[in-house]
Amino acid sequence: MKISDLYRENDNAVISCEFFAPKSEKGFQNLYKVFEQLKQALPAFYSVTYGAGGGTARPTLELVCKIQDEFGITSMPHLTCVNHSKEYLLDYIHELKDNGINNILALRGDMPGGGSYISHTEELRFASDVVGLVSELNHFCIGVAAHPEGHPDSVSLEEDIKNLKIKLDAGADFAITQFFFDNEFYFKFVEMARNGGIDKPIIPGIIPFINANHVMKFAKMNGTHIPDALKKQMVEIGDDRKMAVELATNQAVRQCRDLLDRGVPGIHFFTLNNSKPTLSVLQRLGII
Repeated sequence: MKISDLYRENDNAVISCEFFAPKSEKGFQNLYKVFEQLKQALPAFYSVTYGAGGGTARPTLELVCKIQDEFGITSMPHLTCVNHSKEYLLDYIHELKDNGINNILALRGDMPGGGSYISHTEELRFASDVVGLVSELNHFCIGVAAHPEGHPDSVSLEEDIKNLKIKLDAGADFAITQFFFDNEFYFKFVEMARNGGIDKPIIPGIIPFINANHVMKFAKMNGTHIPDALKKQMVEIGDDRKMAVELATNQAVRQCRDLLDRGVPGIHFFTLNNSKPTLSVLQRLGII
């Protein structure tokens, strides 16, 4: 199944989830339990991150294959160009194809350890270059990232819109946004994108977090604005996981209700490999 078909053929919002490949066998076994728990939500597809510098390339491939072959859910691996030659990426892309994978999320990627970005080759410097490489095979549905509040490396939101259009024009079929806590950033971004000639689906990303301190750190790295009232609660909660899940669930439910009421094509949940917050959100929305 190609994910672009899901957005085209469904009248209701398409629900999807993101995971990362664990570092241990125990982590994988726990993740399989998460998959089983989320099956009741009938997710349309799962995406799996690639790790900085392609650090989880092999586990990512194994995991997306297992998701499709054993759990029967469409999967989409992330793919980045950091630390990779064109030859390596082509081999990897062909391996995905040979294993029945039909979707790829094409990204530039981050350097291991959070260092400054350095391209491996002049042929592969940007996400649009990855899109172009993947699209040459004429096999994959391609997703890309979007940044409603601007990518940290961008000088303006207008530049971000232009870069998104370059990626989509290079062969991408849809975009999934970085997480945000204020829906108006998303709707403003979509409006600017439409005015800029972009007509492909832009899917909002929502993070039902499990640790307030961690998500504040992520938000700072990504340039994500946290509304004052929410940030105050996060600071007070700190590392209290139970209170964090309750706060995150309430926040995500408010956001998702508004997004669904305003006709978004789908919602992509950044699960952090934990089913409870996402399931709670979907239950309170009446989706399950």
